[in-house]
Amino acid sequence: MRASWRSTVMTVMLGAVFAQGVAAAEPAPPAAETLRVEAGAQRWTEDLSVGEGTGELVRTRDGLLYEPNGVMRRPEGLNRLTGLYTFPARTLSEPVDTFRPRLQATQALGTGVEVDVRVRVPGGAWSEWRTATAGEAVRLPRAGTEVQVRLALVADERGRGPVVQELALEGWREGSDTEQGLQPLAALTYRVYATREGLVGGTTANGHVIKSNDRFVALPSRRGLASNGGSEYQVRVCYAKTAKCTTTSVWDVGPWNTKDDYWNPSSVREMWKTLPQGKPEAQAAYQDGFNGGLDQFGRRPANPAGIDLADGTFWTDLGMSNNDWVDVTYLWTSGGGTPTGLVIDSNNANNDQTKGYIQLTGSSWASSTNVAGYYGSSYLVSPGAAVSEPATFYFYLAAAGTKTVDAWWTAATDRSTAAPFIVTSATGTQLANVKVNQTVNGARWNTLGTWSFPAGWNKVQLSRWVTAGTYVVADAIQVR
Repeated sequence: MRASWRSTVMTVMLGAVFAQGVAAAEPAPPAAETLRVEAGAQRWTEDLSVGEGTGELVRTRDGLLYEPNGVMRRPEGLNRLTGLYTFPARTLSEPVDTFRPRLQATQALGTGVEVDVRVRVPGGAWSEWRTATAGEAVRLPRAGTEVQVRLALVADERGRGPVVQELALEGWREGSDTEQGLQPLAALTYRVYATREGLVGGTTANGHVIKSNDRFVALPSRRGLASNGGSEYQVRVCYAKTAKCTTTSVWDVGPWNTKDDYWNPSSVREMWKTLPQGKPEAQAAYQDGFNGGLDQFGRRPANPAGIDLADGTFWTDLGMSNNDWVDVTYLWTSGGGTPTGLVIDSNNANNDQTKGYIQLTGSSWASSTNVAGYYGSSYLVSPGAAVSEPATFYFYLAAAGTKTVDAWWTAATDRSTAAPFIVTSATGTQLANVKVNQTVNGARWNTLGTWSFPAGWNKVQLSRWVTAGTYVVADAIQVR
């Protein structure tokens, strides 16, 4: 079991503050702040009525209120809750990488509000979230025109939360894509200690209700926290003792700390900037006595954990029986590893069946983990033959739209150099037959093309009609 982020207290307090239970007017910003206007800045105000939040968030006539209803599990001895409220993404006229929020909020003593911002970068992935303090600018690692904002709302010990009346932002561009801070060409990998999260029936930081044999991970920072059910931020976890790997999404925050993005360079790490990149603060506290042997909240870590694994990831996908060291690749730290849309995995257990699933024809498809670089916990492989017998990836669209389709496979010298992906619309019209070389470009998303799809169940089929003696791999597709 881990120490949950939902119990923690954030130190940044924005907007109006209650003093001994008596509301005080929001202090006016300094004159210099009032006059400071960035050249070319784009400005907007978020609509408080259109966001999505965890079950503990309600809207009132006074604004956006965080009000716990008691259904979230609170680990013993910890009594504060944090909820997220995410606004729809919006497109600006020019790329931006720097933001300044202005927040009007009423807060009781012991409550808090923080503003997180991210942009969609070239290639379709999202940048990491960055937290902005009201009136102060925050710089993101990349620039983009599509922007998304979310609020982190912290309740006090009695469960009272802040009320947000208005959130306005301005954004502008300060840097260029050649500056330091761009994502590296290869995703970062570090060896960290993993613990089992458990907490079945509880609620994660992004609002997901934990179920039996669930699949996700927790990292000790909101910067890489995906949306509920989303896959914007994923990790690939490998366990050497079982030689098993799995790819899954970051749906919770923990263990121990909540502002410890240890995978980032020390210079941009939110806290603990004196620690080397790749070393979690809990590990440094546990092993080396760093910070007096305490975590962010003054507790003494019982283990050096830098990642929590949900039960399905821990037991089933990785075959772990005890907490242990694992190798973790933080896929969003590379431009090409993190999915940005709906993913249909060859392991149907990982799919939301209402949105997508895979169906096999014939008896020649076999599950395998022989070649590294697969998506999820395994991939499907079939020998070539003069017969189609496809692996069919179905995906559902509620409305017609133009979508890009990507495919993921494991590469090896015995793969087909002309594996045929057949794209068919929900009306039965074949849109394309794309032949790809699966001897190369493994362990990454490869774009098949972009097409206009109707509403309904569309599909992508991988046929096994290729040269005998070669193999085709059906691992995963992404629709974005």
